[in-house]
Amino acid sequence: MPRGSKKTAAAKVPVALYWVSTADHDEDWFIFAKSTRSAAKFYADYEGYGPRETAAEPILEAPDTEGPFPRHAQIDDLAALGFEILKGGDHGRSVKYGDRTFVEGHLESLIAEIDDNNSETAGEGRPRGTKSSSLKINLD
Repeated sequence: MPRGSKKTAAAKVPVALYWVSTADHDEDWFIFAKSTRSAAKFYADYEGYGPRETAAEPILEAPDTEGPFPRHAQIDDLAALGFEILKGGDHGRSVKYGDRTFVEGHLESLIAEIDDNNSETAGEGRPRGTKSSSLKINLD
């Protein structure tokens, strides 16, 4: 094997899609990165959080995604990866992948969950795909 080939082959790290969040959930969203640490650091730096205030969860590998990395995922990226787009736009985006729904930011996720709770109570199921919880709203 020519010199350097082994190192070059080992250096090629696949890109993955990470769900990155914080305790306040203000801006939770997806990041494409080559490692959990890279995704969390990019998000922390971009959003102004401290180095230990973010958590990145790997969702899926995305080897055909174009860089540079790390970077935020866009709605078109998620659609290309098989996500169902529940709500697009610039704010309050929500997507579904498998049986899991991801909602950008905390306020939007609370609203989605309350809407689903109300729909479920009315016998209409959970159209936004959130998990049932104790969040209830009295509309009387």
